[in-house]
Amino acid sequence: MTMPTILPYQPTWPDEYHRIAARLRRGLGDLALRIDHIGSTAVPGLAAKDIIDIQVTVAALDDALLAAFTALGYARI
Repeated sequence: MTMPTILPYQPTWPDEYHRIAARLRRGLGDLALRIDHIGSTAVPGLAAKDIIDIQVTVAALDDALLAAFTALGYARI
């Protein structure tokens, strides 16, 4: 397993989050109560692994949510 590389803060991380979040909002619709940028890439100026962490808050973990994430190309692991 490859260890993640810690990078200096990248000013592109907020824009990357916004692009991903917009796609999630379109695909999940009302199933997503909130979509938040979390983790080290969400902290301006902080060095971090180059992975955008996103938390999606939902009312229920159900088949409709699974279907919506699957349609977006995400896999349940």
